[in-house]
Amino acid sequence: MSHLEVLESELRKSEIDLAAPKKLALAAYCDELHRWNKKINLTALTGAEMVRRLVVEPVWIGLQLKPTGVLADIGSGNGSPAIPLHVVSGLQTCHLIEARTKRAAFLRHVATTLKLSALLVHKARFDEVAKSLGPIDWITLQGVALESELIDSIKQVSSTTTAIVWITSLGVAAPLHPERTLHVPFTNTQVFVFHAA
Repeated sequence: MSHLEVLESELRKSEIDLAAPKKLALAAYCDELHRWNKKINLTALTGAEMVRRLVVEPVWIGLQLKPTGVLADIGSGNGSPAIPLHVVSGLQTCHLIEARTKRAAFLRHVATTLKLSALLVHKARFDEVAKSLGPIDWITLQGVALESELIDSIKQVSSTTTAIVWITSLGVAAPLHPERTLHVPFTNTQVFVFHAA
């Protein structure tokens, strides 16, 4: 079964309807993720679980939050949630921030392959590039601990309208008081939305 077929099945289960070009872009992202994962460790997930967790969940989150403007994704690694969010949302620019060289190379490859010119990959830690990014409307984190040092770095570049979206497992306590909490249907994923400034 192709990634496109798996994606369409998972989208149906989540009652998400996307235009064909968006589905094709997301399936191509899955193809590249699968191919590169054979060379470098991008995810332990495979098949339908990979598509559900790394693509459909961020798509669902994007449809709920409707982000626009500029997004900075901290610890972009395998591209999720930033790439699916970018594909389905009205984001002007997505900064993918990844300190590891091979993962940054993967992200650049995906941006080029999918012709996503608004995806900008930074091979650096967030605190090293944060001030050079300009105004940020959305900050996303998934698989990254939201510790006090990182929160301080985020606060330095956040405005009163910057939304921080932390995607984590059910049962994990939020280090800040969230303004909104989402539970992704049919999964063990929760989303906390904060404003740090």
